Amino acid sequence: MPDTLDPKDVEAFLRAHPNFLQDRPGLLAVLNLPHGGEGAVSLVERQVSVLRERNITSRQKLAELSDIGRENDRLLDATRNTILALLAGENRADLTKIWLDQVTGTFKAEMGALVWLDGVSDDGAEAPLASKLIRQGGGFSGVLRPEEMQTVFGTAAAEGSAALVAIRSGEDDIGVLGVGSHDTQRYRAEDGTLFLEYLAEVIGQLPASG
Repeated sequence: MPDTLDPKDVEAFLRAHPNFLQDRPGLLAVLNLPHGGEGAVSLVERQVSVLRERNITSRQKLAELSDIGRENDRLLDATRNTILALLAGENRADLTKIWLDQVTGTFKAEMGALVWLDGVSDDGAEAPLASKLIRQGGGFSGVLRPEEMQTVFGTAAAEGSAALVAIRSGEDDIGVLGVGSHDTQRYRAEDGTLFLEYLAEVIGQLPASG
């Protein structure tokens, strides 16, 4: 390709390909277009349209980031308040009650669970759930089968979704902390469980959890 182009060649190419700029809004957005002359108005209008669309897209992205920031602030504040409440617990029963109150009140979740893995039930129903958490690296977010929803949240047998994390004391899994919903799309596999993991870590260190 030559270092310089003859303007006549460029003009000839554009005349032969009248839709060239129409199909390349990114190029059109950076061109310095005249405000007078034949055809100039339509090009300027098209350039303004492209820039306006980009501006709208940028505003939408900014609004999304602002929403994420506000939600993170809300979760951080809810986490802080929940930790302060959990510190008042004297035993596992207290911790369970406090968490259930906080998860629906402070966190505004549909349902919550704190399942202790030793001696909660005689049929060992919690064991498969613990195995699922271990396979997921200590946290799970996604759809639960009806029997799993019933085991964790005590709901009527119906499919739902949940975010679940293991509560550990040293190297041992001693419980499962979770939030859930009857909506199978509320907690998805790609969602993170950072705040829940932090709370589970705190609970595992409390004397009342022993």
